Amino acid sequence: MTAHPNGIKQATRQESVMNSAMWHLAQRDMTESELLIKLRAKTDNQQWITQTLDTLHHYGYLKSDADFAHGFAQQSFNNEYGSKYIIEKLKKKGLSVATVLTAIEQVKQQYNIDEQQLVIDRVNAQYQQFTISREKLINTLVKRGFTFSQINTAIEQHPAVGSLRSSLEIKADKVDLKKELLKYARKGKGLTVIRQELTLRKVDITDLERYVSQAITEGDIDFYASCLEQLQKKAYDLNDFKQRSKAYAMLSRKGFSSEEIKFALSEA
Repeated sequence: MTAHPNGIKQATRQESVMNSAMWHLAQRDMTESELLIKLRAKTDNQQWITQTLDTLHHYGYLKSDADFAHGFAQQSFNNEYGSKYIIEKLKKKGLSVATVLTAIEQVKQQYNIDEQQLVIDRVNAQYQQFTISREKLINTLVKRGFTFSQINTAIEQHPAVGSLRSSLEIKADKVDLKKELLKYARKGKGLTVIRQELTLRKVDITDLERYVSQAITEGDIDFYASCLEQLQKKAYDLNDFKQRSKAYAMLSRKGFSSEEIKFALSEA
């Protein structure tokens, strides 16, 4: 028996091809396309391959693509997977999209499958309370083959939907507001921008004004001095009206107040 460049010993008779096919099918169910790849690695003799496939089909050892797709779709729906999952998995197994879609529709009609109800039932059964982020939940259900529309409907009907938060909101709970305030200030940000950025990050800024007043009193923050420092980093000609306007706009974008900007322009 000769060895093929792929390292697989080549068949010298048709019976060896049949034995190889039976061995592979004993490991797991295969589509004809998957089995063909294995058999073509075993032999270049197309007649042996054809004879093997015909025999396997005759005795029911190898399912037709339609039967394989039907069984896979039924099993997938039973395990709460959606159509997109079924399509992608069977495409990788070499089945045509048309064959897969036909199987999906047949199974849906035969067993009265409602994919929307399927994902609703899964969400309700798996999550009495939500301890994961909305993004992670959606991603998990997308991987199971459901559409965004189906997923959103399932999420919104859940009794605990009000407790489902985004990853940004979950991270925001861990933020130390005082530390973040000082960090932004050290980066040369004014209070307007600090407030905006914290709000975008879903951070609770209820105590922001109190922390600002405390930090100013303790000398940890001086927005007037910071504004002047940011201005001095640029080479504006403040005697030129247009340059002065650009400087004002730059400092405003950094979040400084008009009083802080006027002070900086007068001191520069």
